Amino acid sequence: MTVVRVEPPVFSVGEINAVVRELLEGEFRDIVVRGELSNVREHGSGHVYFRLKDAGAQLAGVCFRSDARSIDFDLEDGVQVLARGRLTVYEAQGSYQLVARSLEPAGRGELERAYRVLLARLDAEGLFDPARKRALPRMPATVAVITSPGGAAVRDILSTLQRRFPCVQVLFVPVPVQGETAAPAIVRALDEVSSRGDADVVIVGRGGGSLEDLWAFNEETVARAIHRCRVPVISAVGHERDVTIADHVADVRAATPTMAAEIAVPAREEILAQIAGLLSACGRHLRARVAHASSRVNEMLRSYALGRVRGGIEQAMQRSDFTAQRLRNAALQRTLALAARLDTLHARLSGLDARETMRRGFTVCTDARSGVLLRASAEAVASRDVHVAFHDGVVSARVEERIPIPKERS
Repeated sequence: MTVVRVEPPVFSVGEINAVVRELLEGEFRDIVVRGELSNVREHGSGHVYFRLKDAGAQLAGVCFRSDARSIDFDLEDGVQVLARGRLTVYEAQGSYQLVARSLEPAGRGELERAYRVLLARLDAEGLFDPARKRALPRMPATVAVITSPGGAAVRDILSTLQRRFPCVQVLFVPVPVQGETAAPAIVRALDEVSSRGDADVVIVGRGGGSLEDLWAFNEETVARAIHRCRVPVISAVGHERDVTIADHVADVRAATPTMAAEIAVPAREEILAQIAGLLSACGRHLRARVAHASSRVNEMLRSYALGRVRGGIEQAMQRSDFTAQRLRNAALQRTLALAARLDTLHARLSGLDARETMRRGFTVCTDARSGVLLRASAEAVASRDVHVAFHDGVVSARVEERIPIPKERS
């Protein structure tokens, strides 16, 4: 009996790597891998290389530039992520890797599910019903602003309010807008403004950020605080693409903090144009009445029956002219008085502007950790950081000791 020995096929290294690549890509075309980022580095080409690891294994990964541009959080070592993509082989080195089409924080999926569940439940309760949303006042005297004292949002809001409607009074309530303390602080601020009753409209919000950064405005407690607030609320959270539960329940949603300020108050130029239009309409009405009276007088003069009383009619015409002149003079004096009154009110209200007060040397001091406004030196805790807001910015300081003001001798 003859034994025929079958020799195994001979492959080149490139052929083996190509076969393995086809097998991997055919079997793992669309997978999600959970792991911890390690050895993250961005190449000059814009591609991001990294390794995913867990307690006992590692997997090489790459996210090419076209997909990396859509990542909205910082890729750093130690961050737990969900990477979605396909397995392949980098044939030049004979190593297999994950080509990631998207990367997101591992907890984001849970947050998005929690967002959808709460959104549906509050919608079913009627918190988003358009019928319950209140109209904003046309010309508010006081606008409450609830946001972080150190963010860009407060600067945008205050500068826009000052530019559009300088006589408006601003009630600034500083709060943290990110982290575990943010939601309780925002709730307390909304309840405080509601109970005070001296604000006509409230702006609550912050600048943009990731889902995690904005999460305080997706908390149920914040949504219910907005719902029960007795003052109309403008929600100004993030940018156009960021829509939070606070945006849904607020009376008006603004895409940015700057837009919220533009919605809250009218432009001074628009008010002046309306006053000018009213004065012009009043003048036209007076001229029309005078013209109508003159026309009737002329008809009476042309009447034969009244020809004998022409003298009396002429007297009436003169009285009509004098009356018209007095009306024009009275209207002019009233217009000048209203304009002077408007300038006086503008000057008085500008003097009450918090920013003007701060320009004279006054400051606003808040606890750096909690954001609570410090109204007395006894509220400052030694060795704690505080934020001191000037008219042109905020500085950070540490409390060393409390020096009481000596009482005056009687």
